[in-house]
Amino acid sequence: MKSAASLPSRSGLRKVHALRYGTLAVELLRLLRGRRSCAEFSRRLGYRSNVVQRWEAQRCWPTAARYLAVLGGNGRTWSECVTTFFGRRPDWLDAHAPESPEGVAALLRQLAGKVAIGTLSELGGFSRYQVSRWLSGGTQPNLPEFLCLIEVMSRRLLDLLALVADPARLPSVAARWQQIDVARKAAYQMPWSHAVLRALEIETPQRGAEQLSWLSQRVGLSVEVVRQCLDVLLATGQVREQRGRLVLGESLPVTTAQDVSRAREVKVMWTRTALERLEQGKPGNFGYSLFAASRSDLRRLRELHLEYVRAMQAIVAASTPNECVGLFCAQFVDLAVSDNALAE
Repeated sequence: MKSAASLPSRSGLRKVHALRYGTLAVELLRLLRGRRSCAEFSRRLGYRSNVVQRWEAQRCWPTAARYLAVLGGNGRTWSECVTTFFGRRPDWLDAHAPESPEGVAALLRQLAGKVAIGTLSELGGFSRYQVSRWLSGGTQPNLPEFLCLIEVMSRRLLDLLALVADPARLPSVAARWQQIDVARKAAYQMPWSHAVLRALEIETPQRGAEQLSWLSQRVGLSVEVVRQCLDVLLATGQVREQRGRLVLGESLPVTTAQDVSRAREVKVMWTRTALERLEQGKPGNFGYSLFAASRSDLRRLRELHLEYVRAMQAIVAASTPNECVGLFCAQFVDLAVSDNALAE
């Protein structure tokens, strides 16, 4: 499972719509075109008309599949990007070319998991019919719609785009990518800072020392550690001071999977936190199940587990009001030392 350092709730997810998907799509197309003229690039793609100029003028759009086919033609392997994004090779790549319409639909289905179509349509601003047709492969989303769907379903659009292009060369998202990168480094440096960040999403009138004490109680940390976390968050712009109170700054969805070694350290820290709460007899759900199953069914169970995680993330994104800070910590393993069915 990919590491998710923190997930903003509905207030944070509203930032999704601050991304200008049409502008971003044009920037991606221009990056592919490079120094070639629109007419030259159109001919290279096999068109008689200057369709690239129309794309960049936002008068029409390529489908997601068409864009991915062009992307692959420029030396970038979309299959490798998808595998890196998910942390393993998805099974549907054995049945569909990743840049085909069927591959696009399979990718979207994997991202959507068991999240209700109604939820996806609400968050993306699409009709239920559109989302249903895209997921079934009945119709294809155009490039801006595809970008929006990825962000709504995963909150990790920029992480995916970073695998095919340098976000610093995409003006509409360059600043946001820099913010995410800084926030990610803060999550590595002090993982508890994101628990404090989530606690600040809860409405409270406290100020100064009272607010520090309240935050300490909400996340189970000493006041001194809370203060250290806030120093990191203030330095990265994720928290700011307002009339004597500390409030949220830029709320960002941050994943820690980019650095495998440091991501493992963060996972160990949060697993240890859950273990400490179990040993102390604190409230929560703690359990285990040992079983024998076929290799294929063990992989199916892992996919089911990941679908649950995506559905949980959608509930978190839509949850209001903010009243609690939760920790979801899970392990799913094949106990075999060698010939492990879940080994990548």
